[in-house]
Amino acid sequence: MFTKAHMKFLLPLSLVLILTMVLAACAAPAAPAAATQAPAAADTQAPAPAAKTTLVVASFYPLDKVSGWDGMVAKFKESHPNVEIEVQVTGGADYQPKLLSQIAGGTPPDVAGVENSPFPMFVEKNMLTDLTPYMEKTPGFNPKDFFPHLLDRYTYNGKVYGIPYDAQPSAMLFFNPKMFDDAGIAYPTKDSTWPQVVEMAKKLTKYDANDVITQYGIVGTSDENAFIYAWGGAYVDDLRNPTKSMLDTEKSIAGVQFMVDMMYKDKVTLTPAIMNSLGGSSVVDLFITSKAAMLYGGFWNAVENPEGMAAINAHLVLGPTGPDGNRAYATGGTAYTVVSGSKNPELAWEFIQFFMGTVGTQEAYKSAKLGAIYPPGNIQAFDWYMQQPVKFVDTIQPDKDAMANIIFAPYALNWQETADKCVTPNMDQVKANTTPVKDAMTAASACINEMLKK
Repeated sequence: MFTKAHMKFLLPLSLVLILTMVLAACAAPAAPAAATQAPAAADTQAPAPAAKTTLVVASFYPLDKVSGWDGMVAKFKESHPNVEIEVQVTGGADYQPKLLSQIAGGTPPDVAGVENSPFPMFVEKNMLTDLTPYMEKTPGFNPKDFFPHLLDRYTYNGKVYGIPYDAQPSAMLFFNPKMFDDAGIAYPTKDSTWPQVVEMAKKLTKYDANDVITQYGIVGTSDENAFIYAWGGAYVDDLRNPTKSMLDTEKSIAGVQFMVDMMYKDKVTLTPAIMNSLGGSSVVDLFITSKAAMLYGGFWNAVENPEGMAAINAHLVLGPTGPDGNRAYATGGTAYTVVSGSKNPELAWEFIQFFMGTVGTQEAYKSAKLGAIYPPGNIQAFDWYMQQPVKFVDTIQPDKDAMANIIFAPYALNWQETADKCVTPNMDQVKANTTPVKDAMTAASACINEMLKK
């Protein structure tokens, strides 16, 4: 029971308690209205990790095994840590059908490599993206930044559909300087003609006691293109719009006859029968093991065998001309493009220009064995590569010099089918020396003319 004396102390105390409760309530955070209520301020959350993106690069060959690829990709990922590069390899005749199926199904790769011969068919089937707008806004990737003959191959109706990846025509004459020195023979030069090279090869061909060749003067000369073009011949009348074959002309026939004579008359190079008897050895194997003094081919021969080339101190010059000084070289090559329907077209373009630009080239060079990489089709990147130490051959200059005189396969939608049906079987008979050159070339021409009508 409280008395009046107690009350004079109780009232002030109650006020103190009430004031304390009010102050505590003001200081405490408000309870959420419901247990599931989200925090009011978004900036109190940790940022969500960026989503991973997989960029699919399709190719008809194992691109990820190419010299320098790993270094280039690693550098790209430094600025794109959330991007994974997946290489999809589909070989041979299955490549185009698979891409068509993926495009139709809405699951296309983002980037695709396309070899130059079937390239027109890929464009006609609307499988490739017009890259002209991308090039216009990308410094260092305008049309003038590429070797014109290369870019023209991947241009259709004034629009660019593919970026040239490599610049390496069949225009290199590799030679072993020690073999030339030992034989007391002057080295070949960029102005050497094919007849002059054969005379060198005769002096460099060696036989054993049983008259079996133990050292060839030259190998890699079984590609008829080199001789058709060097002699001023051609496959068709117009590469862009072919209407008839030119294989049955005098110049084309003369070039192929020279090739056959090297095998069976001069006996300075391999015949198909001898090549088949070597148990899988390649012409490059013969050259880097000093069983051949010269090798005719492309720069890829060195890139794919850098240590062997370095071991023999391989030299190279621009490929021989025809007997009258005519200079022309067959070329293949690959372009990379953004596939129609890609879910990541901007990223795909970013990868392409990095992959084939100067920075990508630099990183590929750093990671490649002896710095051996395919010379790029981008001129700025190519020129940078030319300034680097070359450890596996003496120079890369001949590869650039050749670019002004390259010839692609005819720009016909069915050219690959035409070549397989008309050219290859007839040339096989010529090289086996079972059919006269003129007869085979005439037959090939008639076949080509029929195919061009389709």
